[in-house]
Amino acid sequence: MNGYDAAQVDDLLRRITAEVDADRPIEPLIESARFLTRGKRLYDIDAVDWYLDQLLHERHPERAGTSGDPWRDLGVVAPLRGGGRNWRNDLAEKCTNEWHEFGRQPGTHLRWRWVRVGSSRRELCTAEQQPLASLRESGRSVTVSLGKRSFAFTRPGRAGSSSPDIAEIIARSSRDYAGHFAEQATSGRARAEASGRKPSIAQRLAEVSSRAPLHLAQLVDEAGIPILYTSGVNYGYRACACISFPDQRWLRFFVRGTGRTNAIMTAVDEAGNRAVRYRIVGAGFMLGREKVEITVHPDRDLTDELVLAIAISAPWLSPYFDQPGGG
Repeated sequence: MNGYDAAQVDDLLRRITAEVDADRPIEPLIESARFLTRGKRLYDIDAVDWYLDQLLHERHPERAGTSGDPWRDLGVVAPLRGGGRNWRNDLAEKCTNEWHEFGRQPGTHLRWRWVRVGSSRRELCTAEQQPLASLRESGRSVTVSLGKRSFAFTRPGRAGSSSPDIAEIIARSSRDYAGHFAEQATSGRARAEASGRKPSIAQRLAEVSSRAPLHLAQLVDEAGIPILYTSGVNYGYRACACISFPDQRWLRFFVRGTGRTNAIMTAVDEAGNRAVRYRIVGAGFMLGREKVEITVHPDRDLTDELVLAIAISAPWLSPYFDQPGGG
């Protein structure tokens, strides 16, 4: 599995520390950083991207949550590997403790479950078992119900795939997969931005790696109007799954844990704010019948849009730990 070269990341972190100590801006260092995705020691791509993006958000408070956020200190990704022999054991213990504290965090508590064993329908409901939405699979068809409304997944058409919105989603998903700071990420888009020009749709699409699992789909209502888009996947210890909305807001689903039994998935928005947290309960994942407990941030209204996003994303925690070939 690829990662960022640890020596290069360590060097950047030392330089950032020196700039902070000297009260100089760190944005140029971070925004120009590029790392090899090979080496003797590697750091997790998603973790490094998260930490560096958070440093940028913290330097621009208007783009992130307030210091009074009750979820502000909750872990989102694993800490960068320190190289200690007991690093993984220490992380497992910390994640297990956080998993047990999950239900004590403030917010709206929900459940995601199979309606019954053998059923193709799963349901999102309140802590009091009041149904909010349901998801049904039939072959390759997936439909989502919310009250009396029904929504279906489709692939964007040829015309839609060339729109600026779709191009932006594809380019962002590709950057998530390749790594925000990967050396090979420099492209026609980066060159256009460096020269002050707005990158074209073609340049944004050119960023897409042929190996990136985009899995782009759109959820449409009865009139065929897109409500949200899904892209990327959580798979093979990479957290690239994303839900995007037509107004360019988005949620990405990071995972922190050493296995399904102590992992927590956190939906983070485009400003770096924690929005929703998920954990698997019981041992149902062994049969693909896991139940998921969910907590929505206390400042988030449970809108129809958010309910749909949660119902769709609830199954995305378990596949994060899957590996090609079943390993």
